[in-house]
Amino acid sequence: MKKISSFIPVHVINKTELIKELSCYISRVFPSDIIDMIEIITVKEHVLLISCKNSSIATKMRFEKQVYIDALQGNNIHEIRDIKINLSD
Repeated sequence: MKKISSFIPVHVINKTELIKELSCYISRVFPSDIIDMIEIITVKEHVLLISCKNSSIATKMRFEKQVYIDALQGNNIHEIRDIKINLSD
């Protein structure tokens, strides 16, 4: 009998690993007051989608978006050219 993991497409596994690696990288380079208030949702092409738990953090990140994009430029995981910021429900 096959394991259920054998039915999961490779691209889904790869994306999960990519998000996991980017989360670790972000926890090292982003300010500590923001880390607990954000969650990486997905990476599509070169756009990182982040969900914020707090509207003030979302606003701060939107205004300082280029600072966070610059912080991600040093990673060897995936090239990030833009960040989209959403507010969690």
